[in-house]
Amino acid sequence: MVKPLTYWQIKTELKAKEINSVYIFAGEELFLKRQIEELVKARLFAASSAEFNQDIFYADQTSADKVLDTLRTQPFLSEKRLVILKNADKFSQYEKPLLDFLKEKRCKNILILETEKTLSDKFIKKLVPFSTPVLFSHLQGQDLNKWVNDYAQSKGKKIDYNAIALLIEKIGNDLESIITSLNKLCLYSGAQSVLKEQDIEVLIKKTREDTRFTFLNALMSKQTSRALEMAHELSRNGKHVSDLIGLINWQFKRLDKVKQLQQKGYSPATIIAQLKITPYIYNIVKKQAATYTAQELAKGFDLLLDSDIAIKQGLKSPGLTLETLIVCLCANN
Repeated sequence: MVKPLTYWQIKTELKAKEINSVYIFAGEELFLKRQIEELVKARLFAASSAEFNQDIFYADQTSADKVLDTLRTQPFLSEKRLVILKNADKFSQYEKPLLDFLKEKRCKNILILETEKTLSDKFIKKLVPFSTPVLFSHLQGQDLNKWVNDYAQSKGKKIDYNAIALLIEKIGNDLESIITSLNKLCLYSGAQSVLKEQDIEVLIKKTREDTRFTFLNALMSKQTSRALEMAHELSRNGKHVSDLIGLINWQFKRLDKVKQLQQKGYSPATIIAQLKITPYIYNIVKKQAATYTAQELAKGFDLLLDSDIAIKQGLKSPGLTLETLIVCLCANN
């Protein structure tokens, strides 16, 4: 199977070489797909001709004839026409005409087949040999750090490492939320050229957003009412209950790891290196870990497992399961 390009690779290719005729944009990171689609449009069209030369179709709402006829249509005042087929995995009922078209290799225009499925999807897999596949996964680690740094630079700012770490700890890898926060930071910082850790702290206090960061702080500090309040807010903002339970489990694992390493006599610097966190985050996690005994952590893991099973087996409603979990964890002793 052809090795797919990453977000960074397709971004570099679009700047350096001619655009290919057919792409598959696979994976769950929709925001990055939109970014690359905008780059493709910028490469293809002058602003005056863009609206006449791009067509977006949804696979479950259109026919093969309509999509393929559009691909065969001559562009207007441009060299290429761009056709985007969203939810392309649902186009499998038109497998034969689409494959026949791709096998001809006569496409004069640009086709982007967009799907949230992976490239191993039964139908998508058949299209890969006739396309340039690109896999858009959620950014993590150094890739996410680089993306944040690049966005800050695009706004004429530098952002130091600890500031990036705290921003990601606060928001996670939701790119739209990160952009919103960075835009606020750029506005807040005025002529200041470098965004620092204290700027993120001021933003947290200034906006008082109920985020993953503050939710975990309240929960790990056993502030029951505050943790419940923020859990409800996060749920209203689209966070699935299972995501929040997974988040709690992730934090409990960090607390458990810190306690284990402390008991083995490791230095703070060694623990920071092993957990791949900043000193700022280590101090927070260390403080939270001190509020739980090893027995409480073990009991917490049991509660998390029971909650996950209850939701998956439909034994209790997700919302009630989460509330019960939060109350039990805060009362854990």
